[in-house]
Amino acid sequence: MAGGSTPRVTVFLPVFNRAQLLPSAIESVLSQSFGDFELLIVDDGSTDGSSEVARSYGDPRIRLVVSASNQGIPRTRNLGLELARGEYLANADSDDWSYPQRLARQVGFLDAHPGIAAVGSWALKTDASGTRSRGPLLRPTDPRAIRGRILFATCFKNPTMVARTEVVREFGFRDQFVICSDIDLWSRVSEKYALANLPEFLVRYRPGGTSHHPDAPAAGMRRMLARDMLTTFGADFDDGDVERHVALRNFSGLRPTRDYLEWADQWLGSLVRQNALNRWYPEPEFGRTIAERWLLLQLRALGARQRPVGIGRIAPRASALAGALPSYLGQALGYFRGRTQRFS
Repeated sequence: MAGGSTPRVTVFLPVFNRAQLLPSAIESVLSQSFGDFELLIVDDGSTDGSSEVARSYGDPRIRLVVSASNQGIPRTRNLGLELARGEYLANADSDDWSYPQRLARQVGFLDAHPGIAAVGSWALKTDASGTRSRGPLLRPTDPRAIRGRILFATCFKNPTMVARTEVVREFGFRDQFVICSDIDLWSRVSEKYALANLPEFLVRYRPGGTSHHPDAPAAGMRRMLARDMLTTFGADFDDGDVERHVALRNFSGLRPTRDYLEWADQWLGSLVRQNALNRWYPEPEFGRTIAERWLLLQLRALGARQRPVGIGRIAPRASALAGALPSYLGQALGYFRGRTQRFS
């Protein structure tokens, strides 16, 4: 970025009490091969010296804004949106690490695909130290596949996302989603714009983010998110359906009973029928997602010593799923065969 000029990219890095982890995140951004960016750090009322860590770099590409008190995730992200100067907005988290080619790859993709509003990437999950791999976080890459899965799956890792700034400003982060505000944002953006992921590992991700927090407030946010998405879809549901749908979305701790299996078979069928009416989600991608959920649930049922429900209908659903698997698995296998990056 030339002195005083407007950067093409604003890398937005919110921080709250991450003084020990922050240097790694900052240095990974400052080491990007793509140079036309500003690093906007918003300290959300930290008490551990996080702002002093950021200020110590003395790098002209860093803009530091310090809130007098803790405002929470949605308001801090909206402040970042307001202050961003770049055409593109790249997300970063204070405890994650971006590979040097990240911005170059994602900015190049958005430049070449003007119909895509935002692009994420695959990520490598690490241990708490950020040095040991704990496996890959793969996400669908094709915009139609993403849209077809988004009712049932988190299709993005927020710290991997680079978006057109004006698109994100159009939607913003909603205050009521204190937890999982990023999932809410991208689900709403996907209703109007195409989104993609690059099949490359561009970020190291430390688990422990709030979107996967198991406590009661997080569970309530997940139910609220599911209710919003089902309402927009036009589905007919009650509170019990929402509760069960959330379990079907993440399978966390789910040991399906016979009643749950009966409900799920009817529920998935009702979603297929609703989508046939309004085509809210693309086909055949949505049907493949339904098939995947159904088959995964049957496997859970077998593990819980429950007889699968709807076994006579497994053939068409399995066939739909089979059509989805080769391209997705092929992408992953191709990456590991020919383009594996060393975790170092």
